Amino acid sequence: MILDLFDLKGRVAIVTAAGRGIGAGIARAYAEAGADVVIGARTEAQLQEVADSVASVGRRAVVVPGDLRTREAMAALVEAASREFGRIDIVVNNAGGSMPKAFLDLSEKSFNESFSWNVTTAFNLTQLAVPRMLESGGGSVINIASAAGRFSSRGFTGYGTAKAALIHLTR
Repeated sequence: MILDLFDLKGRVAIVTAAGRGIGAGIARAYAEAGADVVIGARTEAQLQEVADSVASVGRRAVVVPGDLRTREAMAALVEAASREFGRIDIVVNNAGGSMPKAFLDLSEKSFNESFSWNVTTAFNLTQLAVPRMLESGGGSVINIASAAGRFSSRGFTGYGTAKAALIHLTR
């Protein structure tokens, strides 16, 4: 069975932007593989839906609503994992995104926000979580990037540049 190759029993994962989409799917899949999860996003109701589905497979989910663009919100995720489970084994930096805009219409502010939302968030959570991960013997950091970080596409100057930087941060 495929889950035998993906056994996460006894592991704890932090997943950002876990209220819907990719983040919610990752949190649910990790729970199905045996992990407990700490999930963060802005919308508590969405996080609670994910937590309920995690509980339905017999795992625990700690909901930490907040603005993940801030280092304080990332610190809250790390503290929740440490307090509730005593360890962090996996960090999934899924928070990010950006609206497409033509290069000449893209403001410096929007460009900087795209970088901050897609790269600085991953930097902050990783920097905060790694010392805790090392206390438990290590772990894995997974950064959700995009093909836009490797291949240019009209309208994705800010997003593509940010995802390229995230790919570099990952390396």
